[in-house]
Amino acid sequence: MLINYLNKFKLLYVITLAMISNITFAIDLQPGEIRAPVGTFNAAQMSYVYVEKGDKYSHGSKTPNTSNINQNAFLLRLSHAFEINQIPSVVYAQTSINHLEHTNIPVGLANANSNGIGDTTFAFALWPYVDRAKEEYFGLATYLTLPTGDYDKNRTVNIGSNVYQTAFQAGYQRKLVDNINWMTAIDVVLASDNNQFLGNRKLEKDPLYNFQTGLQYVFNPTYSASVGYFYTVGGENTLDSIDQGNINKIHRYQLTGQGIYNFGRLMLQYGSEFTNENSYIEDHRLIARYAFKF
Repeated sequence: MLINYLNKFKLLYVITLAMISNITFAIDLQPGEIRAPVGTFNAAQMSYVYVEKGDKYSHGSKTPNTSNINQNAFLLRLSHAFEINQIPSVVYAQTSINHLEHTNIPVGLANANSNGIGDTTFAFALWPYVDRAKEEYFGLATYLTLPTGDYDKNRTVNIGSNVYQTAFQAGYQRKLVDNINWMTAIDVVLASDNNQFLGNRKLEKDPLYNFQTGLQYVFNPTYSASVGYFYTVGGENTLDSIDQGNINKIHRYQLTGQGIYNFGRLMLQYGSEFTNENSYIEDHRLIARYAFKF
């Protein structure tokens, strides 16, 4: 009986761990990113992201699980800004190199670490409303993520998701008073089914919804600081037609310091989650970004 219990626990742990590695995430916008671009140009952005996850929660309650998850990622984004009938527009492509590490895991899960190339995302955004005098902008964006990432159906943890994802987003930004900008955005992320989950099991995901808002304080033309709040809900899993009851309900924040120089833009960010209903809570998120035009 004890052996059966341990086997059931290990199976549940494997399913949870594998689902964590393939969560469909919402689309975070960076401070000032809703501001419409000017003219035609090419740009590149390189980002390093470190994420540390700690306690695991189930239906809002902390579990006795003692494992930890760390992720290191290097992201590269190439973009092109242009105009369509005088409407500012941007397209970009982004991919990543990742390392996932899980510690304090049950015996027998030696494949709970993963390295490799991530999925590739393409985006198209346009701004149907722009008032540069008032510094007021409204933009729309659509995203397509292709399953180009490293994936093995026999591994517990994968960098790639093995699904196609699409997202639709609307964002608004305006100047409130001198030196203070406010932005808000909503998006929905849809994912196809994964028919090779932990072998040949079928994993389905409900739509994932995200709301974000933030304030940016501009000290001078070079330096600014921002604070952002994010709320994510949805993305519940169904495994072989069985509802897993693991809906995402996440509240988190992010702080940003930004400098704009003649050689490009530098950005440092730190954030964490206030609550996470059904997953490992994110204790720390550190991000360094560098973007430049060419």
